[in-house]
Amino acid sequence: MKGKILGMVFMVLAIVTGCKNDNDDETLNIIKFNDGQFTLYRGYSHKYSNALPTGATPYVVTLLGEGVSYSTDAGKFTGTGALITAYIYSENSAEVKNGLYTIDIFSQKGIFTADTCKVYYNYDFAQDTGKVFIIKAGTFDVVNLGRVMSYKIDIQTADLIHFTGEFRGTVDPL
Repeated sequence: MKGKILGMVFMVLAIVTGCKNDNDDETLNIIKFNDGQFTLYRGYSHKYSNALPTGATPYVVTLLGEGVSYSTDAGKFTGTGALITAYIYSENSAEVKNGLYTIDIFSQKGIFTADTCKVYYNYDFAQDTGKVFIIKAGTFDVVNLGRVMSYKIDIQTADLIHFTGEFRGTVDPL
C-alpha cells in the first residue's frame, strides 16, 4: 500500500513539474516600459559593413511591433506602431552570434557591444510622427534557437524610461 501511495505521489509530482504553466508565454514578445507596453512580432537584420578594426562586424537589427511592416518595394518601414532598432557588433562575420551585447554609449564598436539604439512608440512612419526614445544603457541577450532567435531586452533612456521583455521569433535578413 505504501508503495502505491509513494508511486502516486511521484506520478503527481512528475505531472505537475512537467506541465507547462499557462503564464509561461504570456509575456513573450511583449516589451514593457514605464508608460505602457507593446508587442513585437518579427525581426530583420542586415550586415552593415565588413569587420571593423576592433574585430567586430556591425549588424543593424530591427524588431517590429504590431502595426509596422517592411516594404521591400520601397525599402522602408511603413505603418504606425512600435519598433526597436540597434547596431549590434558581433564577433562573427556571418551572423549576430549568441551573447550578451551591452549598450556602448561611447560608440567604441567593440565585440559584444551595441549602439545607436532607438525605440519608436506609436510612431507613424509615413508622417514621421510619434515618440522616439534614444537608448543610453542596457543589454540585449541574444540566443539562436534554430530558426527562431531570442532577444532578451533590458534597456533604458537617459531619463530612466526602462524597456524590458523578450522577443522570440524569426529575424530575416534584409
